[in-house]
Amino acid sequence: MNTGAKSKRSAKSRISRMLQVSAMGFVAAACTGGEATQSQAEPQGNSASNRIILAANAGSSQDALTQSPFVSPYGAYLAGIVAGYERDVSSATDFMLYALRFDPKNPQLLRRSFALTAADGRHKKATELAESLVEFDPTHGIANLVLAVGAAERGDWEESDRIISDLPPRGLNTLAGPMLQAWTHVARGDRETALEQLGALKDNKGFSVLYRLHLALINDVMGAHEEAEAAYLNILSTVGDPTLRLVWLVGNFYERTGKPEQARALYQAFLERRPNSTLMEPILAQLDSGEAAKPEIKGAKDGIAEVLFNIAGLLSQERAEDAALVYVHQALRLKPDFLVANVLLGEVLQSQERGDEAIAVYRDVPRDSPFSWTTRLRIAEELERLGRVDDAVNELESLASFQPDRFEPLFRLGNLLRGEENFAEAVKAYDRAALRLGDLSAEHWTLLYFRGIALERSKNWTRAEADFLKALELEPEQPFVMNYLAYSWVEKKQNLTEAREMLVRAVELRPEDGYIVDSLGWVLYRMGEYENAVGYLEQAVELRPQDSVINDHLGDAYWRVGRQKEARFQWRRALSLKPEEDQIPTLQGKVTRGLNASNDI
Repeated sequence: MNTGAKSKRSAKSRISRMLQVSAMGFVAAACTGGEATQSQAEPQGNSASNRIILAANAGSSQDALTQSPFVSPYGAYLAGIVAGYERDVSSATDFMLYALRFDPKNPQLLRRSFALTAADGRHKKATELAESLVEFDPTHGIANLVLAVGAAERGDWEESDRIISDLPPRGLNTLAGPMLQAWTHVARGDRETALEQLGALKDNKGFSVLYRLHLALINDVMGAHEEAEAAYLNILSTVGDPTLRLVWLVGNFYERTGKPEQARALYQAFLERRPNSTLMEPILAQLDSGEAAKPEIKGAKDGIAEVLFNIAGLLSQERAEDAALVYVHQALRLKPDFLVANVLLGEVLQSQERGDEAIAVYRDVPRDSPFSWTTRLRIAEELERLGRVDDAVNELESLASFQPDRFEPLFRLGNLLRGEENFAEAVKAYDRAALRLGDLSAEHWTLLYFRGIALERSKNWTRAEADFLKALELEPEQPFVMNYLAYSWVEKKQNLTEAREMLVRAVELRPEDGYIVDSLGWVLYRMGEYENAVGYLEQAVELRPQDSVINDHLGDAYWRVGRQKEARFQWRRALSLKPEEDQIPTLQGKVTRGLNASNDI
């Protein structure tokens, strides 16, 4: 890790500590009432916000906070900032709402509380706060969006339309406004005005796909099937590689209008572009069953939910995750069973490293849905990231049993075990994955590469070497494979000429990769070309200054070219960078005694 990143992390830690101290000054540490009950058990983890909650003996719910005489408004405000900083949005919301009760007209506090409630999907409270917010900020975009969605939810389409039409045409309003207004007219049976409102996006190239999609959907919902089909086909002809959502919507249209073969052709084309995708299996199974398809978009509420989902997806792609959460929660408010929106919610929570919440969302995805397989793999991924390795292993083994012909869970299991340095068990998982694949193709070079690493670390070089060579047969000149194989040869003092040629090519392919540049420098060192080795190893240290092994290599090369002081500096630096335990005595010996002529370390 570079010094800049370390410095940023230190600054973040200092800020967090300062906020903790400030907030704790306003929270009584000694609380009455004896021991906590089971429902007031200590919160999971050791975040600052959880420690504050525990100190207040109030749990994490806002109702509990309001009943506690030990939390001051300012203390709750500061605790909310800490919780938000640590991505504990639920606790942050509780604290802010508690503070707001003491100063309900404070604009800054009201804005912050509203943003948190909307991003946390607390619709009733977010609506209340939106009503207060627009009293002094009538053009607040998100507050008005929440109010417009609320009006749509209760079927007050006139009010929903009025709120949207009053918004100034700026920012996301220019995209969302015309689509949302169009659907309010669909609700009132006015197709002509709906299409007129949507037409505001027609000439905007940046919004052309969304314009055409909602043009098709509005015509579809209102029974204008010829116009709908023309719009659907227009999108398919121009987007090139349609998304699953688009394929799903168009295929659903074909199924409902008596054209199942067109739907099948669309689904099969998607599978041809993504042969390993599991997403189409349930959709094709539904088609094969002959059961009548239900419309994906049943009416105006579903149409508005689609608009909100579309915008949430765009915001997520642009890394505007907090705003994306607001839009996706509003989509789910209108359409609670909106499967793809639920998956998007999980993705955004994952990207914010809110693993427990993401897992809870993914658990709600039905087992028979197209997204079940993908979301269960993501659950395993999050469990591993959270350090719940045994749970992750169990999840992957469950998936492997659920789909005995698929290799992905076992491949991921191998990666997990390799990351835990359980190399022997990792090899077994990779072997099971390879058995399921049978004949390997080019795309499976990674399986051989990772298994080769696990085999090499398990001291089974014969099999490891065979895997690396086979991986290069499937994916010629793959730089990571060439690097690992050639470096291993160098360490074993085997095939040095071939290793050198391999690494020269790998460096050409990835000149900014410090590990690969180091490998080339090290093979030159092994071949006695010390001057040439120094140049590459210096470059490698510049690219990877915090790597102990690379600094050690440069020290050896410096010694061989007579730069003893610099060599000892590099070895001392290598010692400071947390080397492997078994390397510490060797490095200490070099610092003390240097290298002798016969000591080709």
